[in-house]
Formats: sequence, C-alpha cells, structure tokens
Amino acid sequence: MFTALLIASLMAPSAAVPTSATMEELQADFETAVACNQIDGRKVWKGQLAYYIQSYVFEDQAAASEDVADAVLPEDNTEETVREFEEACAVADSSGSHAQK
Repeated sequence: MFTALLIASLMAPSAAVPTSATMEELQADFETAVACNQIDGRKVWKGQLAYYIQSYVFEDQAAASEDVADAVLPEDNTEETVREFEEACAVADSSGSHAQK
C-alpha cells in the first residue's frame, strides 16, 4: 500500500537514505508514523527514524495522494529544516493518529 513512499524516496534528490536506515526500515517507520500539522499545504508525519512529507506530483507541483511521501532525515537536513518539522509535529505526540488513517 505504501510502496509509493519507496518510489518517491528513490526519485527525490533530497531523500537520500543514510547507511543506518534501509528502505524497508523507512517504509515500516512511515506506516506507523504520527500525523503532524501540515507544512505549506502538505501533510507531514513523524516516525522514529525520520519525518515524512507528502510528495509533490512533478508535473504541476500539486500535492500527491497521502500515501506518497518523502523521507526527511534529520542528519541530511539543515537545523532550520529540522526545526520546522519539529514545530509541525510538536502537537502530534498526543494525537495518536497514524499515517495509515
């Protein structure tokens, strides 16, 4: 069901996978991630390994379906970017929502 995450992660230049996390681990992490507040109109989730943001459809830069997301790994992004995701997910810890819902 969330196979699109793997495809989006492979295609997106900013979604480089570190040696510490495999695509399978990121996939499993995304499937149990907690929903956060949106960033720029795109859905965001927080997992144990990474943050996830709803992918863009490349043709017109519209948001894709919610089961297509890019992994945002803290070690591969600037402090400013990570802080933006932390702020979006600050309320998520108590919501209990998961990416599958």
